[in-house]
Amino acid sequence: MELVKIRFGTSLFYYIYIVLFIGAFVGLYFLLRKKSERVKYWTLFGILALNFALHFIKLAFPQYTGFPAVIRKCSFENICAVSTLIFPFIYLSKSKAGKDYMFYLGTVSGIAGCVAPMPVVSMDLNFYEPETLRYYICHAGIWIVPLLMVVLGLHKLDYRRIWKSFVIYFVVLGVIIINELILIRIGWVGTSSLEEFFDANERDMGYAIGLPDGMEGIAKYVLWLTPKCWKDPYVPILWEFFPMVILGGIVALLMSMYWEHEHFKTDMIALWKKTKVVCGVIKVKTVNFASKVKSHFKNTDEPLTEDQPRKDDGEENADEE
Repeated sequence: MELVKIRFGTSLFYYIYIVLFIGAFVGLYFLLRKKSERVKYWTLFGILALNFALHFIKLAFPQYTGFPAVIRKCSFENICAVSTLIFPFIYLSKSKAGKDYMFYLGTVSGIAGCVAPMPVVSMDLNFYEPETLRYYICHAGIWIVPLLMVVLGLHKLDYRRIWKSFVIYFVVLGVIIINELILIRIGWVGTSSLEEFFDANERDMGYAIGLPDGMEGIAKYVLWLTPKCWKDPYVPILWEFFPMVILGGIVALLMSMYWEHEHFKTDMIALWKKTKVVCGVIKVKTVNFASKVKSHFKNTDEPLTEDQPRKDDGEENADEE
């Protein structure tokens, strides 16, 4: 039976699922690329709607027991759960910033969820179990739909809006924490102390409250951007600020470049020209100012000529009178 378990990096079926959903992405692209905008739009929405439904249907699976605490599993529990619940509504909206968030955060988190299926591994699931398939379908949908949405031209990126995606991201982290607090308040999630609530090993909150034990070794390449006062102990949400804005900003910019390289190039050329103009103006003003200063000191230090009366001579004449 161990042969059919999902094992991170060492299981044949671990790779089969990854290849399967990469194939699903490629297949959907070729299937939809010549279809009408309407067909493209509603096909992708159908995938998001399926994910939304599966997020609640999973409560019928044997892995999810213990009402009402199990309700937490279909709430805003973590980043991917939030994405599953809000992506259908963002997709139907006209929010460009929201769809940018779908592309940047959805693609990264969805692919990360498929490459590192920790819940499936921790539950020791077989590849053929309904929960395994549901997990992969939901996480694959989180990245397949936003990526196809851009590739098929249903949404146009603008790298200037990247900062808005990070604003939405930090709001989402706040929603995850508030969701947990509400569930604790109504008694659906138990916690014995404030310390337990802020223990990243006790709850999956999208790392909003910090990293669990064992993750810091993997995350050391980003943690150096977090001020020590924000990570010892972790300050909820703030500990992610600089790693997300700096490294996340670079990743998002690179992700957008395939579609935005001409826009970026035009902006950089315009910025360079403006910089040259500003530098030119500063140079002229600096030269003029230096010239005036030099002229001032030159006039001050200029020696007296014979025609210029000396103060001492005037004083001597006055004494003689």
